Parts: sequence; structure tokens; C-alpha cells
Amino acid sequence: MSKNSAQRKERAFVLMLMGMLCVLVVFFGGLVMKTHREYMNFKARENRIEAKLIQARKEFDQKESYMARLIDDPEFLERVVRERLGYARPDELLFRFSDEP
Repeated sequence: MSKNSAQRKERAFVLMLMGMLCVLVVFFGGLVMKTHREYMNFKARENRIEAKLIQARKEFDQKESYMARLIDDPEFLERVVRERLGYARPDELLFRFSDEP
């Protein structure tokens, strides 16, 4: 009878260890999944920020080339000043029309 009792205690101990192992696996599995989700969120955020950076660099390059053209090309500068600021030469007469019907 003591042999039978010892086997029961051994089985109970093994089952308890297996149960604890299952709990630990579930716990650490949850931590790994949470960490993976956070990693994916940071990766998506990094991709969005990189896309914004690429767009900002494109805009900067366009504005830089526009400024260089303003500095280097006097005809372009004159046309921009006339169109945007409405300037005219002293001997010119400008007619301005409203956009309203």
C-alpha cells in the first residue's frame, strides 16, 4: 500500500509540475505575443515616419531648385515677381480683373 501511495504522490507531483509548466508557457507566450505586437506597431510607425521624411526631402529639393532658379535666372525671377506680386515696369500699365462674375 505504501508503494501505491508513493506512486499517487509521484503522479500528483508530476501533474502539478506539468500544470505549472503549462501556466508558465501560457504566461511567457502572452509576453512574447505582446512584445511582437509592439514591435509591429513600432515598425509601422517607423515606415510612416520614413515616408514623411522622403516626402519632406522631395519638397526640400524642389524648393531648393526653385530658389536656385530664382537666383540664377533673371527672366524667371521677373516672371515670378510679375505673376505673384503684381509688379510692373515703370512704363507698363496693368489691368486687373476680379474673378467674381
